Amino acid sequence: MEEAKTIINVAGDYVQSKHVDYEINNVEAGGIGIQIVNNSQPTTNPPQSKPITPKKSPHFLETPTFIYRYFQSDPNSNQRIHLLYKYLCKEYKETKTYIDPNTPSDHFFSLFTGERNNHVIRWAGDKQDLSYFIKQLLKRNIIAVPQGMTVWTITQNHFSDYHGNYCADYRSQHAPSDAHKAAIERFVDILDPTAMSTTELTELSRKLSDSLSGK
Repeated sequence: MEEAKTIINVAGDYVQSKHVDYEINNVEAGGIGIQIVNNSQPTTNPPQSKPITPKKSPHFLETPTFIYRYFQSDPNSNQRIHLLYKYLCKEYKETKTYIDPNTPSDHFFSLFTGERNNHVIRWAGDKQDLSYFIKQLLKRNIIAVPQGMTVWTITQNHFSDYHGNYCADYRSQHAPSDAHKAAIERFVDILDPTAMSTTELTELSRKLSDSLSGK
């Protein structure tokens, strides 16, 4: 039953009347801070949890790259890196291995400058092939790494599989097949002035151009 309540202020003056259903001991139904609507169950607003920020993949970060040791001593250093890029792209078209041919050439080149960037090369071949490629570069002392970095951290930061997935176990990969070893070592020769002379580099570049042009 609805009961009228008269509200009087401290001075004793009449202020207003209100009607309250189910008021018990001067506390409105539902209790303090809880509202009942049309006699439904009490509802409260749950505390808001702090949103969780996902951990960033290293591929979103600008991190150092490899340092090609022959930039200063070999006048053909730029040509060597660009020729390697072309061969790796050509191999993808023929065997679906090595790097995505849509990779911008300047992104590939930037991996050997030692500078910070977030360029990621999609490696279409097996992880064993990439691991062996990096190990050969190290074995021949062709690359170095900036202070505070490791070669495998740089590899993880700047390479992904063909679908863009991050990988973190390149170092522990077993060696590839003998045929793949031979192919990878030929690629490494391109970056190695002690293995491929200027004359041989020029001839290889000519053969690649003829092949790509269909001659």
